Amino acid sequence: MAVKLVHEVLSVDVEFRRRFSREIRVIGDIESACVARVLSSDSGTERPWLATEYIAGPTLEQHVQAEGPLPETALYGLAAGLAEALVAMHAAKVVHRDLKPSNVILSPGGPRLIDFGIAKALDGTSMTRTGQLVGSPGWISPEEYGEGPSGTPADVYGWAMLVLFAATAENPYGLGRPEVLAYRVREEMPETDAVPEGLRDLVRRALGKTPADRPLADEVLAATLQAWPGREAEAERIEDATALLQRTWVMQPYETPAWSEAATAETGAQASRPTTVADPVPPEPTTVPSAAPAQVVARRPAWVLAYVVTAVAVTLIAVTAIVSFAPGSATETLTQAKAPIAASVTPTVMPTATVTATPSLAPSSPAPSKKPRFKGKAVTFKGIKMTLPKGWRMIKARKDLICVESPRSRGSSGPWDFACRPDAMAIKTGSSDKVWPGSAIENRRWGWLIDHPMPCLRDGRTWRDPQGTYDIYTGEYALYEWTYDEGAQLDYSGLAKMADGRKAYYRKWQIPCSNHGSYTMKIWHLPQSKVSFFVLGAHDADAKGYQQIIASTDLTGYQHAAPA
Repeated sequence: MAVKLVHEVLSVDVEFRRRFSREIRVIGDIESACVARVLSSDSGTERPWLATEYIAGPTLEQHVQAEGPLPETALYGLAAGLAEALVAMHAAKVVHRDLKPSNVILSPGGPRLIDFGIAKALDGTSMTRTGQLVGSPGWISPEEYGEGPSGTPADVYGWAMLVLFAATAENPYGLGRPEVLAYRVREEMPETDAVPEGLRDLVRRALGKTPADRPLADEVLAATLQAWPGREAEAERIEDATALLQRTWVMQPYETPAWSEAATAETGAQASRPTTVADPVPPEPTTVPSAAPAQVVARRPAWVLAYVVTAVAVTLIAVTAIVSFAPGSATETLTQAKAPIAASVTPTVMPTATVTATPSLAPSSPAPSKKPRFKGKAVTFKGIKMTLPKGWRMIKARKDLICVESPRSRGSSGPWDFACRPDAMAIKTGSSDKVWPGSAIENRRWGWLIDHPMPCLRDGRTWRDPQGTYDIYTGEYALYEWTYDEGAQLDYSGLAKMADGRKAYYRKWQIPCSNHGSYTMKIWHLPQSKVSFFVLGAHDADAKGYQQIIASTDLTGYQHAAPA
């Protein structure tokens, strides 16, 4: 469970007690499997407290930072689970107002929405003072920056932002100062190409600048369930998000660390056994006892400890947001335990432990951290790991293909409709041993040919031919400039080494255009693992980025990889 104990400085504040009571009632009225449940609470005691279920698992933010964008099935599960949570919240007449990646936990049973510290009841009662700008910069809806009312459309907007973040592994409006982010939110529209086609239009509508243009939460849920891949094959129609999540959601179970018993300075009979919730320590008549911070020794790897400390921090955010108006620097004490809370629990029988990320949490002889060889963002595709240069992003185009775009990737495909932009790096699994998506890799004359006719991709994009005319044989292709096939030259043929020791065939082609100019095509191919990396119209300025991606690639986790 996760327990929030109000700071004693605020426990005498009548207005704060009223707002804290509102939070308890707000969360308690929400009935959803995708929202953290309230287990027990007491707002009338000397130190008000609230206990909610402890949700095991990383936050959406942590998972995406470690693993990259969610795969399509998990993305649909996230979209449906969050939509189901919003429907339940809005039915209870509650607006969350702070939907962001750190407030979503990816539990083994599905996504879970947490932290109602700045929630607002639709009757106008809010847990923050009037006039405050609530929410996190870059995640606040456009109307919340103005003077308009903040209602359920703001949560629908937040839903779309979370889905877009999960699909791209990037903040929809990037990073920057609060005033810069505010301008982008009100004036710009983020790219949604990385969102699966079945959800793309829904996400675009939900990102509308005007609240009236956005769908309702129940419309979002219905549309998400309708678009869910493979739903047509179900023997019976399933209209419940929870049922679909139970069938399709796959998330690595989160392992709760086995904490050692807290060491306390006790004497007499109590010194021989640890203090627990069921074994109270008699308190002073008018105060809640507070044990000295207990040193905790973990029996799990350091990454588990990082998740646990983050889970503590996430729970603290709710009350921190509530008390932000108070003078001084009021803090929160939080206790988490695996055992269910008893019905008779009161703050006076619950010793508290302050858990902090100190060296005492680490192993006694930690191994020196190894500096990453490559700088950038680590991403994974079907077990294939690589590090993208700063500013680059990964987009899933199909189950067997992703696109890696640099900040310069702006190319267009015209009628050829390539899966990736011509100036993006495509990574495809399931090629043959000798053939990448184009012709045979060993063909020194035609190895570059991926289609016919092949467009001129000078500067990484297609070009209209001023003299081109539509005809019945080549159709719309005739309106564009083509390549001069006979003039293509193989500039380089060799091997490129990867991080796991594998060596890929590397081919660099210089291909002339029929009118003027030429462009560069680059191909890396692993014949035994049947994985291909290629850029149809490469930018010279991206050459080092391509090299880093190839050099950082590790296929050890790819189930079809040949032995290195």
